[in-house]
Amino acid sequence: MLRKEALLLIPNVLKVFLENGQIKSFTFDGRTTVKDVMITLQDRLSLRRIEHFSLVLEYASPEQSHKFLLLQDKQPLAHVVQRTHYQGMRCLFRVSFFPKDPVELLRKDPAAFEYLYIQVSRAPLGHQGKAGVQGGPRGGGAE
Repeated sequence: MLRKEALLLIPNVLKVFLENGQIKSFTFDGRTTVKDVMITLQDRLSLRRIEHFSLVLEYASPEQSHKFLLLQDKQPLAHVVQRTHYQGMRCLFRVSFFPKDPVELLRKDPAAFEYLYIQVSRAPLGHQGKAGVQGGPRGGGAE
């Protein structure tokens, strides 16, 4: 039996967890990619500066620290969720690439800045909350 945080509970539906506690669901087929979900989220959340965001898979390592696996834009969603290694993980929409100038982000895209603020303010502090990121540069085809 899958946990409620499982990546895929309904066939061909991906649940994406947002930093504000909302969950967005996406139906997909064999041609749907991570980039398609990113574009839809950009529209739904009224974001102008999407280059700072990524879809990531979150899992807890044996050391109880959270790890994030960056999903590449070209990855088909069907391939992502069919890999049994990912069962039990959560798919998150996160600011993965911190802006060089957060004030400029605030000026050019207040919605993206607010999302970043919520994400940073909710991040746990201390040893228990350390997190790691795995994955290559965005847009690559590595799977």
